Amino acid sequence: MGTPSHPLNPLHFTLRRAVALLIFAALAGAALSPLRAQDGLPLMPAEQCAPVLTHLWTTASNACVNKPAGYACNGGAPAGVEPSAALGASFAPVGALVEASTLDAIDTQPIQVENVSAGIVWLRLQDESNATFLLIGDITLYDVTTPDFPPWTRSLLVTNPAPPSCAAAPISGMVLQTPYGQQANLVINGASVAIIGTALVRTTESETVFSMISGRATVFSQGQRQSALPGQQIRVSYPPGNFSFPISAPSLPELIDPVPLQNLPVALFDRPLLLPQPGYLTTTGTVNLRTAPDVYAALLRELPGGEVLTLLGANPDQTWYHVQLDSGETGWVFAELLVRNIGAISALYTATPLPPQRLGELGTRARVRAADGANLRSGPDLGFRAIARVGSGTLVDLMARSPYSPDWLKVNVGGTVGWMSLLTLDTQAFLEALPIDWNAPLPPTPTPLPGSFGNAFPDPEGETGE
Repeated sequence: MGTPSHPLNPLHFTLRRAVALLIFAALAGAALSPLRAQDGLPLMPAEQCAPVLTHLWTTASNACVNKPAGYACNGGAPAGVEPSAALGASFAPVGALVEASTLDAIDTQPIQVENVSAGIVWLRLQDESNATFLLIGDITLYDVTTPDFPPWTRSLLVTNPAPPSCAAAPISGMVLQTPYGQQANLVINGASVAIIGTALVRTTESETVFSMISGRATVFSQGQRQSALPGQQIRVSYPPGNFSFPISAPSLPELIDPVPLQNLPVALFDRPLLLPQPGYLTTTGTVNLRTAPDVYAALLRELPGGEVLTLLGANPDQTWYHVQLDSGETGWVFAELLVRNIGAISALYTATPLPPQRLGELGTRARVRAADGANLRSGPDLGFRAIARVGSGTLVDLMARSPYSPDWLKVNVGGTVGWMSLLTLDTQAFLEALPIDWNAPLPPTPTPLPGSFGNAFPDPEGETGE
């Protein structure tokens, strides 16, 4: 992956650096005992505060999921923004959209379940940047890009390292994500980053930490570069409280620290996914990717040698690993066939977990958008008979997806279960998180008319023609 070079506007950067230094000094002065949470409050048990967080995440999801590129969306407590008070007022309501190019700085609030409040902002870039910044918790982010480059491709980031007041809440951090297979070239805190995938970026008192949740990234600083694979992290050092200029080359990649990943609201990601275990796996030769940890489970595909896999979990005796490909596809691989560069595995299970779904009705329902309504069919193909006609605007409950027809969904319409084409539906659900119905009927095979290349008719003798 290439490394971008972004010249910096010295005046703008000096002003922003001064503000950032003041901010970080305040954060460092508020450093807390490990037994205390932010703002000096005692740590609230997870079972007590988790419902509040679910409410906050759901409200944010309903307001900001699937909004357009080139805009910032406020999903939580009013965020401070620059350059004007009027812009800040327009960005304060939940669901407010502001063009990213009009913002110079974003300052989000900490997660405070006692006040039913949390800073949550999506910043979706466009053009060649093509990345999403998801700010969760107490974060200050400055755009320090010069006019020669797209907005927000060079930024100054400060995250509050203090633990939250709720045991079910995440530590403040920024999730950086690109679409599948697409690279974003950015500069964060003076370090050039070329990333394909998903990373958590956060700051400590004197470091910026890039933790790869999926995909891979190259970090360039002080004339040197290092690359991190899924389940790894890279650190870059700074003078205490000054994140404008790195004073070290990137560290060697190390196993990801799982603590900052705990409780991340992955359902809010533009592309929800399962969080990784520390480290990664590599295939040594052709191996089978299966639907379950069993040699008799359905075969999804063969993986070539040299493929890097994200480790999601394992079966209880750790003879099979649950993995994710760069494409996002998941499955199981026999452990002995892999080269292991991993740490301790905490996610052990036999039943294959689904990717996280959208919160609230976004993840469970769809609306018929076809003006004249659409057919509910007995199977996932046009060849199956229509069992009902569903009117335009009707809400349907999503149940599953087809194993062989990705554009067909199994739905429940007022108690009647059938299949509908995705082309006839509007939904914001994350379709990969719907279970696959492996018992879906196979499409009927028509009998071709001899000598033709189009129309097909049933064979009266019940046999297939030439």
